[in-house]
Amino acid sequence: MPKNTKSSATSGTRKKNARKAAVGVPPLEVPVVAKQKKQKGQKKEPRKKVYIPPSKPAPPQPDPLDTLGLIHRLPPELVIILRSLGKKDPVTKGRALEELQSKWIDESSKKGDESMECDALVTMLPVWFHRAPVFFTHPVRRIRLLAAALHFSYLRIPAVRDAAIFFLRDTATSEQIEALMGTWCMLAHDVDRQVSLMGQKSWSSITSPGVDGETPVNFEMLASIMEFLQRTLLDPLGVHLYLNPAAPVAPPTPGIKKPGGRFIPAAPSEELESNKADEESDLDRNARLRFGALSAFRWLFDARLASKITSLDDLSRLLSNPLFWTSLYCGEHAPWIPDPEIHGLGHGQPQVRQAAWALLSVLLQRYKGAIEPLIPILSVVLLRSAWVETDSGVRNALFQPVLVFLKEFPNAWILEGAYDADKHEDGDDSDSDNEELETKISSTRKEHSSEAYREFLQFLELGCAGSPVDGYPTVLVVLSTIPSSVIAASSRTGMPLDDFFTSFWAAIDGHALSSLERKVPSASFLSSLLECLVFFLRRLLSGSQDHGALSGFVSDGLVPNNARLQDVADELVRSQFTRIWEELKARRLRTDENDVGKLMASSLLSLYRMNIDLFKTAWDTVSSAVLSQEDESLSLSPTVLRMFVDTFETKDLPAEVTRTLISKYVQETVEKCEMVLASDVTSAGISKNISVVITLMETFGSHLFQHTDFTVRVDNMFINNALRILQASPQAISAFMSRRNDEDLCVELWHVLLVDVSQQIDMLSSLLDVIGADICPKYLRPEDGELDGVIEHLFIEVLNEDVSTYRSDLVKRLIQAQNFFLSENGQDILFQTLVSSLSSTVDDILYTTNAPFTRLATVIEFTRIMLSKNYELTSDSLASVLQNVFIVGYLLPVTFPTLETPIIDTARGIWNLWVSKADIGLQGVLSGIIKEKLKELLRDCSTYTRPEDILTLSGHKPKGIDITPLADVFPTPGEFNTMINSLPSDPPDPSLAFIESIIPAISEFENPTISGLEFDPRGYSPYIRVTYALLAYLGDNRSIAKENMWALRHILILGQYANDALRVPATSSGLFGPDVSRSELRRLLGKVHQLSTYLLSTGDDGLHSQVVSACISARATTSSDALVSFVVDVVNHAKREDTVRDALVLRSVLKHLFASASKADSDQWLNLARRLEKTAPQTTVAILASITEFAPEPLRMDRYRNEIASDILGVSASRANTTGVVLLRRLAATAPDPESDVVFLPQQRAVNVVKTCQAWVSSDDDIDEDVENMMPLLFIHLSPILQNLAGNHWEFMFDVVENNLENCSFADNATLTMLGRSLRLILAIQDLVLTNKPLRASWDGRKESILALVKNLVSMKLDNADRSEPRSLCRELALAVIQGLPDTLMNEKTLPEMCHLLTDPSYEVQRMGYSLLHKAARKRTEYFVIESAVDTEDNVSAELPAELLAILQSNFTSAEGFHDFESDNVEIDLSELYKFSGYLLAWMIMFDLFIDASIKVRSQYFNRMRSLGIMGDFFIPNVFDVLGLFSGKRKAFKLDIWVVDDFFIDHFEPESVLGIRLLAAHIYHRALLTVPALIRAWISDCSDRQLLSRVVDYTASYFSPGIIRAELAQVRQADPSSELHTTENLVIKVSPSAGEVTASYTVDDQVLELSLRLPNDWPLHRLDIRDTKMVGVSEDRWRAWVLGVQQIVWQQNGPDRRRPNFIHEECDPSLCLVKWSVQSVTRLSVSWIAAFRRSLARPARTVSMQVACTNGSKAAIHQAAHFAGLTYCEKTCLDQGSMTLILINGVEYRGDPGVVHLSVERQKGISS
Repeated sequence: MPKNTKSSATSGTRKKNARKAAVGVPPLEVPVVAKQKKQKGQKKEPRKKVYIPPSKPAPPQPDPLDTLGLIHRLPPELVIILRSLGKKDPVTKGRALEELQSKWIDESSKKGDESMECDALVTMLPVWFHRAPVFFTHPVRRIRLLAAALHFSYLRIPAVRDAAIFFLRDTATSEQIEALMGTWCMLAHDVDRQVSLMGQKSWSSITSPGVDGETPVNFEMLASIMEFLQRTLLDPLGVHLYLNPAAPVAPPTPGIKKPGGRFIPAAPSEELESNKADEESDLDRNARLRFGALSAFRWLFDARLASKITSLDDLSRLLSNPLFWTSLYCGEHAPWIPDPEIHGLGHGQPQVRQAAWALLSVLLQRYKGAIEPLIPILSVVLLRSAWVETDSGVRNALFQPVLVFLKEFPNAWILEGAYDADKHEDGDDSDSDNEELETKISSTRKEHSSEAYREFLQFLELGCAGSPVDGYPTVLVVLSTIPSSVIAASSRTGMPLDDFFTSFWAAIDGHALSSLERKVPSASFLSSLLECLVFFLRRLLSGSQDHGALSGFVSDGLVPNNARLQDVADELVRSQFTRIWEELKARRLRTDENDVGKLMASSLLSLYRMNIDLFKTAWDTVSSAVLSQEDESLSLSPTVLRMFVDTFETKDLPAEVTRTLISKYVQETVEKCEMVLASDVTSAGISKNISVVITLMETFGSHLFQHTDFTVRVDNMFINNALRILQASPQAISAFMSRRNDEDLCVELWHVLLVDVSQQIDMLSSLLDVIGADICPKYLRPEDGELDGVIEHLFIEVLNEDVSTYRSDLVKRLIQAQNFFLSENGQDILFQTLVSSLSSTVDDILYTTNAPFTRLATVIEFTRIMLSKNYELTSDSLASVLQNVFIVGYLLPVTFPTLETPIIDTARGIWNLWVSKADIGLQGVLSGIIKEKLKELLRDCSTYTRPEDILTLSGHKPKGIDITPLADVFPTPGEFNTMINSLPSDPPDPSLAFIESIIPAISEFENPTISGLEFDPRGYSPYIRVTYALLAYLGDNRSIAKENMWALRHILILGQYANDALRVPATSSGLFGPDVSRSELRRLLGKVHQLSTYLLSTGDDGLHSQVVSACISARATTSSDALVSFVVDVVNHAKREDTVRDALVLRSVLKHLFASASKADSDQWLNLARRLEKTAPQTTVAILASITEFAPEPLRMDRYRNEIASDILGVSASRANTTGVVLLRRLAATAPDPESDVVFLPQQRAVNVVKTCQAWVSSDDDIDEDVENMMPLLFIHLSPILQNLAGNHWEFMFDVVENNLENCSFADNATLTMLGRSLRLILAIQDLVLTNKPLRASWDGRKESILALVKNLVSMKLDNADRSEPRSLCRELALAVIQGLPDTLMNEKTLPEMCHLLTDPSYEVQRMGYSLLHKAARKRTEYFVIESAVDTEDNVSAELPAELLAILQSNFTSAEGFHDFESDNVEIDLSELYKFSGYLLAWMIMFDLFIDASIKVRSQYFNRMRSLGIMGDFFIPNVFDVLGLFSGKRKAFKLDIWVVDDFFIDHFEPESVLGIRLLAAHIYHRALLTVPALIRAWISDCSDRQLLSRVVDYTASYFSPGIIRAELAQVRQADPSSELHTTENLVIKVSPSAGEVTASYTVDDQVLELSLRLPNDWPLHRLDIRDTKMVGVSEDRWRAWVLGVQQIVWQQNGPDRRRPNFIHEECDPSLCLVKWSVQSVTRLSVSWIAAFRRSLARPARTVSMQVACTNGSKAAIHQAAHFAGLTYCEKTCLDQGSMTLILINGVEYRGDPGVVHLSVERQKGISS
């Protein structure tokens, strides 16, 4: 047959073109041409080049929507979705798949097979099968997952499944089946697990047998699938292009020819970079497709077996293709394919290689007979791929198939060595003689040489390529399959065994096993090494000539004999055992020593059974290494010897030589240790040698002591050198005592150690290490308390925290093992020391301020340690310690929440443990002691434990103790009564009579206070402390409160004392400390009110009659109602004592009871009151006042009043201070509410009462203050009755009022009652005169004098500004009296006289005072305006009141609470809020002073504020802090829903932080309006950029918009008569949105414009002046003029730049001067526009321009004139203090350094 014509293309090129041609075209059958042998000497003909055209791309597949006409049969919505499936965009595809799933397939599943959706889905089946292969192989994982899920649910529809099976069997073409089923199968085996699992569901459903037992996948389909998978494996790019054909390419755009003839080609179209970034790389796509194909092949082989197809003939083309098997190789070029242009399929893709190895495993397991023809190629592929694999996952998958293959085909190594890649390269013929000659030489040289074996050695050098645990167990199996000839032939040095073991040890030399966990890999290494050693020795000594080649003599031309082989074997054994021991000794081979011993023993046994000479050689090597004792590991030799003993049989040679070796080793070890102890070697040297002895003891145990010689020598060594051994190695002592079974000897050694340690306490830690090993005998005890004193001293130091943590830990260890160190007496002393320390520590914490808990932690920990030993302790000892343990565990955590949790847990653990162990008797003793302790703590004010802490403790119900607070902790009712009887019963301050009318209005009580009482940290005395605890307990347990009504009396007394402390905190009763919290008192009062209301609101209808009858009869009540008994008890206490305290208690009780009383009940109580008139007058007044105020009017009350009034008429002046005052009090108590319809007294009787009082006063007898106090109170009720009756009784009343006002003072608490009642009388008279003309006439005559007295009282500043509710009420009344103060009584001094009202603790006083001060401020400003206007000599200076400035110069540092006021846990004292409200009102007064002030007065006010720095130092810090601007933007107070322009003081609530903040915001708004320049000055000086940004943003957000709107409104809504409207040719435009005003003036048809723009944060920053249009002047002149306007406007932007303009007398009167009028800030815009108009309208030669300068220097003036383009003539400039004298044009101008006036002369002929 003639030779084929060959092309010039290489084999790789031809293969590529062939693969591309195979896309879409069945593969061509290429005839195989037999090669002809070349004759010798025949030359190789050159190849002829033949062009092989590249294959054409597959045409796009037609869309069934169009070809089958489905577009007209399907719903339009579905057509749109199907069209979207064909888009390229992954997002569009994904949405289309989701819509198809949700809107069609899911709906069809719900509605069933008869639905429209189901019919549509069946119809669209061809379209889906056409699109599915693209989705199944799509590069986007989400698309594949969606498609798999949709495909599964789609085929679950029965109708669709039937249609699909029909389509596959009868309709689909072979190409459609191949693409669909192939990609479907690959989808079921996708690289992504989720996609694979979802695809497997649909694939299983179609491949599993149906009901008829047949599967739709027949043999033809399997062949199609197989064909598609082959194409995918070999040409994934072609398959991808086949499934995704490229779109038709548009013809290129023609170029453009330029006129010059140059041709410009069209720019090529470029893809978007973003699309390129999203695309999958070719390498990754090929790997993904190949993985799916390889995994699918596994299923295909199983399916073939299921179809009973066992032959692989149809796959031989693929399986015999070397390119296919490159999927196993990790390199780029496989060694069995010599063509360098062919790249391996598995290169860079471990998943592909893993799938290929899994496929090979299937072939080996199920097609073992069918793959025999493939053995030559598989031998090369496996052996050349397995040992060079770099991926650990692939290595784990390849070991199993490799071992199976080598086991089944052991001649693989020979086949691999004989494989010639060139002979297997299709199409490559080598015809030259040179090639034949080289082939023969090569085959001779490489007859048995194996590159795979060399790679196997490299595999060993790398520690099994990084998988030692899995790899080393396979080494021996692999090695057993390698022929010795291959090993010998592959040796590069001629010594094959040396080469092998050198490679084996290279893993250790190269640190290939140096991982974190080295023991397991090292054990695998050593085991494999020893196995290989024994294996090679067996081969070497087997007598076979082939195996003899391993000796290496063959390469030298020598014939190996037995002697030579034995020598080689001995040397091999000696070298390997020596190397093993050296590596173990140097710790480079880190294997568990037990494993080392077992492996070496096993190897030695194998050598012993194989060849005794080899065993002796190995043993000599091992024994010499052991006896050298140079191991870094002390336990290596003993452990190995121990394993030898356990492994070798006792009668064999190995066991005998082992015993001999052990004896020598032990003897040498002990001798060396004795020599070291006898010398002066350091502890380190002793420790090293003694450790060897210890290791021997621990390894061989007590068997060593069976040898007498060893025992005697070791005993003497330890006894005589105990301290040195202890110092060097405490473990040696522990090991000796644990292994030495001699009690006497161990006790003797222990005693020696205790005596030595007592002299060297530093060695105590080492001795504890001996015991800490927990292997010493338990019988070790001290003999004579050798360490008792030392340990006790050390223990005390630790408890006192005088030692380091190391010493503390040392003592803990001592106590845990104290039986070994302390005698019984020493242990008792130690325990008593601990008890004493615990008690003192607990007391320190309970009674000392800020006591640290560190000592407590130490003591409680030692308590736990000592008690955990369960010593026999007496009940007294346990009770003393457990009492404090209980307090630490349960009380201290409640009292001190910061107590560390470990301390609490430790104490509670001790308590629970011992309470559970204690008997009933001990539990009773403990319970009693603890209850007494709690009762003591409840009363003790010096402790930091609060009463409610004890109650909380009882609620926790500790184990082993039941605490009932009322019975076990609180005092008994008798003890409570004893405590209350020792306390004062009168009010602490006489002024309280003004608030409580039943309190007698006397100047001083006998014993109102008590001294010498202790107070707890909250300021509570013992009675208050206990009663408050009672209140807290009963408030939480109201059912118990109902059963113990006796406690309510004490609770009401508690509320009374607390109320007094709140009302007059400066005059304490002595029951509360000076630092008691007012908020605490308010909460206390709230609880009292809640509980009393609950307990007193449950009475029945007959309660009043039962109580009154019991009280009248003076016998105990027989009622079972606890409330009745309680009320009777309260009345009896009041009758018996008749004190103010009991009367107030009774009033509190009656207040609740009378809420449901009838008139009949009131009559009964009135009857009781009349019976008590003589015996208990105070109680009588209390009952009468309660009836009048709370109960219905009794029928006999009117008569009773008249009787009292009648009795008063009969009282002479001499009895007025006794009988008279009692009757007056009683009559006043019966006075009805003025708003009620009840008539107090008849008119005539009322007149007589007044006349009787007048007679008392006019008599010669002295009238007490008590009578004078009662008169105004009585007159308040009588004045309405007497208003229409003329007479001198009114003059008497006025006299009484004036007299009282003259004698009273706000500073004197004793006169506050009289003052308050007098003021109320004045207010009553003022109300009456409004409607009574005759009375008004009488009042007008006395009005001014009375109001003057009241004004003088109000004007008086108190030195002592302590809070007092009576005083505040009096001030409120006084301010109410003078609210309508006549102008004659108010002048410029009123404001400074009354500024102190703003500092009053009462807000009502502040509010009313502000109303008065507001008028006073305007009065003061009016005065200064008038005086400054008529003042010609500048003698009048408008000064700010010093009293007001003193208030304003205050700093409030407690504003942090304002930021968290929304939190329930933050409480701000009302007194602090009231102080701040007064401070803010003072600023309101300050800004009120600017109202209607002239420029001069405003300027003087402003200069004073600026000089004091009051805005920057006080206003801004305080106000901004309240608004949260100093705390960051996160805490800034939001004003979005609030309007800050106006504020209504009458509706202001200072108790609310919100109100305070809103008032602060309003004041800041007023500051921006009044003194913006001072705010701007602070802004310019602020160095904190963050703060500045917050302030500017805050102002621009909430304040500036309103101010800007007001400014623009003034211009937009100007007065029609103003110049803005009357001037011709002037047009004003306002733009509110832009905040801009534009003025246009027309001159000779030319328009001049100037714009003023307000910044967004106005007035924090200045106005922006812009020139819009200029006409008739040069640009320089115009700019100069605009600059002048800008300077003036800036000066007017705040009072700091305002100066009244003037025309100097020295100026030429013919010269026109422009006068710039400066208006108030609210008229700013109108002012500058009017000035602008006038300046444009009039020609001038000279203009007066006001220029702002920083310091008034002449340089600044010169610069301003230069910019104006004016003539500047300077003659002199003299600084004269704060004034600057400037001479310009011979005219003097004076001004302060901040502002100077320039007069400049313009050139002639220039008009402005």
